[in-house]
Amino acid sequence: MKKFYSSSSIREADRKAIEKLRVPGITLMENAGRGAAEALLRRFPGARDFTFLCGPGNNGGDGFIAARHIGLWGREACVISTVSLDKYKNDAASAAVSAKNCGVSVVCSKDMKDDDIASRLRDASVVVDALLGTGSSGAPRGEVVRLIEFCARASCVVSLDIPSGVDPDSGETYGAVLTAEATITFLAEKTGLAVSPGCLYSGEVELCGIGVRPDLVLGDHQLTGYDASDIPALKPRIQQDAHKGTRGALLVIGGSETFRGAPLLAGMGALRAGCGLVFLAIPDFMATEAASVLPEAIILPLPSKGGVIRYRTVEKAVSPWFEKCDAIVLGPGIGRGLEQELVTSWIRDEWKKPLLIDADALHHVGGSDRKETPHNRKESVVITPHEGEAAFLLGTSAKKVAANRMSSCADLAEKFGTALLKGPHTLIFSADERRVVLEGGPELAIPGSGDVLSGAIGAFLASGMGCADAATLGALLHGAAARSCARKDGILARELADCIGTKIA
Repeated sequence: MKKFYSSSSIREADRKAIEKLRVPGITLMENAGRGAAEALLRRFPGARDFTFLCGPGNNGGDGFIAARHIGLWGREACVISTVSLDKYKNDAASAAVSAKNCGVSVVCSKDMKDDDIASRLRDASVVVDALLGTGSSGAPRGEVVRLIEFCARASCVVSLDIPSGVDPDSGETYGAVLTAEATITFLAEKTGLAVSPGCLYSGEVELCGIGVRPDLVLGDHQLTGYDASDIPALKPRIQQDAHKGTRGALLVIGGSETFRGAPLLAGMGALRAGCGLVFLAIPDFMATEAASVLPEAIILPLPSKGGVIRYRTVEKAVSPWFEKCDAIVLGPGIGRGLEQELVTSWIRDEWKKPLLIDADALHHVGGSDRKETPHNRKESVVITPHEGEAAFLLGTSAKKVAANRMSSCADLAEKFGTALLKGPHTLIFSADERRVVLEGGPELAIPGSGDVLSGAIGAFLASGMGCADAATLGALLHGAAARSCARKDGILARELADCIGTKIA
């Protein structure tokens, strides 16, 4: 697990280091700047010249110190500052003056023409962004915006602490934003580096110390990150005398004339994740083909009309199986008509065990009069929307959800239960958990991918895992499966299901 911290936690850590540990602020800045310079030379051993862009605060001070050490070690270092040296204050002022006194070329961007800045950044081996750190908030302004825009012409940009223009607490961007090849962050990783869209601008993240033990100064973290290395600890232990009846039974309800494959893919995902028994409650016209495609599942044909499940027959057909099942996945391919909405409402009312709601069932949940999950049911409900579905549930746009993923996921969790918001670095929020999944990439953007994920999570819900852990493990296996598939592009969802649990790094 990785811990990601808010900007306020980092400021408090700095205060503790200075006031309680008695480490002067300039010493912390010196350690950060030197560490950044060492990281830059490890990353770019052949680079001969570095151009540092330094803003008016402590992030700029880190940049001045890094530039001084780069020059000390025989490389060419120059600084373009957004303000004149006399405008710097406190530790940043000391860092700026010492860099200039030690031979670092310093020029204020206000004294440079656009062509001069563009040429300087285009020709530099490496451009180092030290414009805005975790102390900044809101949209970049003035000279900072000007330099960010010119960075688009640079061949290589590395950010110190966080890419300028990315909100350190949410990953949101408000205007001009810098795209980094890598980010060297200090003391602890910031939440904005893990959450989209911020993670899309951060490149590879490297952690750099500041000369104090993090555990002595850091408090509570804002977000917990999980990657493939966490899978073994999360996976449920299988007893030596286990049999299919003890490994959980999952009921998948879905399917329609148009979306025949969705419930089958969910079933595949569940079986590959280790589910003991999978029941597929699907329209009767799908039964024969489903049995031939997935003979390992138990098929429960549901009477249909017009290519969809008939609501009036569901209770009689499904209720007898409730006692045998430990969890339900509701929604893959179910469709969006009135009959399906009634099915969704009935399951939501009658089923008291863990319930995962996905795909078209989310449409019915969002469109019903009772839009919130009853308080006493939230702890056993998981929803797995993508950004478009989340927008429908929250009454907003997909664009706004994508721009505000942290707050959107929190709102979903408040209304419905454990919320898994799909997308770059999937978020999983519940009443007392905030997690980010650091696996998965664009290879998951394929038809049926979400159905496989729902099945895998359903398998873990059926095994008795809590909602947050089941969602986390399912998403990790799902993302790692995409990475382990031999084919890197054009993966089929059934291939993704087949790769779940294999070749985990």
